Amino acid sequence: MRCSFALALLAAGCAGPRGADAPPEYRVAEGFAARRPADIAVLPVAGTLPEGAADDLREAVRSRLIGRRYAPVRFKEIADRPGDFAPGGPNAVLLVEVERWDDAALYGTGTLRLTGSLTLYGPGSTEPLYRAALRDAPVPARFVAHRMEDRRRSIGLAAAEAAEILLAHLPLKGDG
Repeated sequence: MRCSFALALLAAGCAGPRGADAPPEYRVAEGFAARRPADIAVLPVAGTLPEGAADDLREAVRSRLIGRRYAPVRFKEIADRPGDFAPGGPNAVLLVEVERWDDAALYGTGTLRLTGSLTLYGPGSTEPLYRAALRDAPVPARFVAHRMEDRRRSIGLAAAEAAEILLAHLPLKGDG
């Protein structure tokens, strides 16, 4: 009896993982360099996320844009003139849409599972200049929450990692 139980455990362990995670998808428009915007408005994150996560993700995307030499428009300016900031409008805009934000494993493995996309539109255009999409992708928070008080920090770190993954293939803004 003990032997058959051990064999069952061994067989279950040999079944392999539940399937590889889908890699992120990236697309940079042809002629991106000629149409690359200098200033980009990061719009509020669309989707259902836990309290604070949407703001963390928006701020993380803004921060990563600065690191890639772009100039994000101030959030207050976007809030004061929302009609000026939409795809096809006079300004470049970046949309972040989250379909699934599963942070249940932040307290165990320090991982968030994310399905969503990031799309950059140039001024006066509804054609994406850059698009990145994640489908049930694991996003490491690089911090394992041990207490509920750590939740905000874990979510903030996971949002920063998600922004890094989504913007990984956005070409750097050149100096000239």
